[in-house]
Amino acid sequence: MEGYTFKLPIQLRYSDFDMLGHMNSAQYATLIELGRLRYFMHIKWDLSEVSNVVASFKIDYLKQIIPADEVVVYVKVSSLGTKSFKMEYLLASPDDKTMFAKAETVQVCILKKGNVSTAIPESIRAAIKSYENL
Repeated sequence: MEGYTFKLPIQLRYSDFDMLGHMNSAQYATLIELGRLRYFMHIKWDLSEVSNVVASFKIDYLKQIIPADEVVVYVKVSSLGTKSFKMEYLLASPDDKTMFAKAETVQVCILKKGNVSTAIPESIRAAIKSYENL
């Protein structure tokens, strides 16, 4: 997918689907959350001292996901602030022909000790800039 370097295949589970036979809307957020966590692991952010929280979350549902679908989540950081950063996501088919949802979050960095906002660590800022070519 153009503009995204991180891609995670998702294994769907029976419990992801509701009685109507499509994915429950809350599960989209869970898939996005998994993609976000794996992105952080990929750039080697251990989250032990400085973590981040979701300050804003927006999802556009484009097409229902049914049990027969295969899904990948694309993740990228699209902008960096001082204490916050914007992430964008796509849920798509592996061949990129079907877009199921697009989403964006604003993440705010926090110190785990004291639970207060803090600047994005320089090592993480550098890792994101390098990975995303920002």
